[in-house]
Amino acid sequence: MKIVAIMAGGMDGPVESGRIGEVVAARGATLQWFYRRHGDPLPASCDGYDALIVFGGEPSVHDPELRDYFDALGQLIRQFHDAGKPVLGSCLGSQAIAYAFGAEVMPQGFLEYGFTPLQLTEAAATDSLLEGLPATPVLFEMHSDTFALPSGATLLLQGEQIAHQGYRIGHSTYGFQCHFEVTPAIVDTWTRRELIGNPARDQQQVAALVAQLQPDFDRFQSAQTEFARTVMNRWLDLVDAARPQQENR
Repeated sequence: MKIVAIMAGGMDGPVESGRIGEVVAARGATLQWFYRRHGDPLPASCDGYDALIVFGGEPSVHDPELRDYFDALGQLIRQFHDAGKPVLGSCLGSQAIAYAFGAEVMPQGFLEYGFTPLQLTEAAATDSLLEGLPATPVLFEMHSDTFALPSGATLLLQGEQIAHQGYRIGHSTYGFQCHFEVTPAIVDTWTRRELIGNPARDQQQVAALVAQLQPDFDRFQSAQTEFARTVMNRWLDLVDAARPQQENR
């Protein structure tokens, strides 16, 4: 399996892809990285690739200075989707997929950070990735933007403060607002890079959020890791299932 991996933000893919990268490697698949910050051009098409993952990051899809980039990324997302090749988006990636399908991405007015109780929808009970998983997972979040649900999308995961937390378009295009892939080390890196010492953030609030991290990791990380590994293995099963169809065309 050869998977396009898009990094629109400042993350180091092999180090910060967490459980997503771990499961991909365990399955013998390859992530081919494309970094916006390095000026990497996006792939011209989906030809030669089996799937697409769009990772998270600090940019906003609605940033006017990045409109050309996210327009081009949206076209690539649609190419993979239209070709029947699975697509997965994490956080910013879920927003980029929503944007690609014509939905609005906008500021939500606050930072959603830390382990957050979520709820699987009724549709998730028969979904290829989420069937049989716990109905109320507690998963890590770190985002200040949200999105409208694209037309025709199926809502799979919802939250109390931010309703749109996970969705599917068609058979194998998925967006997850949460960061189910994280480890404590990854969250520490993100927090130091984006929150601690950032004059745009209330540092008392940041300190309180950071203080809650360790007890929450102790309580929720085992279940989150199981959730991540299950979802990723099932998504890669979709990639495997789609490959013969592509080869026979």
